[in-house]
Amino acid sequence: MISERRRLLNVAQNDLCEMAGISQHTLSAIENGSGNPTLDTLTKILDILGIDIDFKVRKLP
Repeated sequence: MISERRRLLNVAQNDLCEMAGISQHTLSAIENGSGNPTLDTLTKILDILGIDIDFKVRKLP
């Protein structure tokens, strides 16, 4: 989703990395599904790209 939205907005990986304060290696890993970003990093990227994130808390059995 991140890669698709970034391309839709015509934002280069380098530019997104600079805006989010992360390395290109980190963004590449996130986009290809092998990364494990912190919540802070993920929310920065999503905010820049205008993507909302919704958390649901489940009650444990």
